[in-house]
Amino acid sequence: MKLLENPRLSALTAFLSQRRLGERVLDGRVEAFSCKRAGEDKKLAKELEAQFAAESRNSPSSMEASSPLGALAQPATRRLLVDLIATLNASFPDHDFSNLRPEQFCREAGAQFAVRACARHLAELATAERFRAPGGGEFLDELWAAIEEAIQLRECEVYSYVPDGESDPFSEGALWSFNYFFFNKRLKRIVYLSCVARSRQLCPSPFSDVEDEYRIRQDDSQDDFVGGDLMFDED
Repeated sequence: MKLLENPRLSALTAFLSQRRLGERVLDGRVEAFSCKRAGEDKKLAKELEAQFAAESRNSPSSMEASSPLGALAQPATRRLLVDLIATLNASFPDHDFSNLRPEQFCREAGAQFAVRACARHLAELATAERFRAPGGGEFLDELWAAIEEAIQLRECEVYSYVPDGESDPFSEGALWSFNYFFFNKRLKRIVYLSCVARSRQLCPSPFSDVEDEYRIRQDDSQDDFVGGDLMFDED
């Protein structure tokens, strides 16, 4: 999968990265990928095809069985599975998602499902005045406008990934997480939207103790400050 340069999505990803929200820390990203395969993606596809071929010989019924992505006997299902796995591998290069099965993904009814779920989880970002999106507008409005521009939501199939609780970056210490894939067949493109919330106590501060103490004093004395270097913390 090739990451597509998109300044609007990059700014939103930066805004969601290690974002303190009360006693929680959010870590999210929104990225666009081309489904054109090269390098590691081709290697992954070949490895999975070999695995599916062996599975078909040993257990033909498993290939015909239905899954949230369709039957693995269908080439389109296998290609979709590879694209979703490759997207996760590209977005989280320190993790290997190659062993994921179709059952670990869900096909959603449409984009509105993801919109409502994100609104529930990110409601505080949408309403708090101190949380302004990089473009200056309300965060969720900026988010969905940027995604629409990148992928054209009405043309998309929408999938979600269900973390397995062991080998992914969404489970350990997570209070909640979501992972949505907006797949446009015509554009051969996926926009991946992910966010995980953890307790602030489990997330080490990016500052030293001295710097953190200084920042706390500054926040206490300048809580209503508005300027070029906004602190987006909601204590």
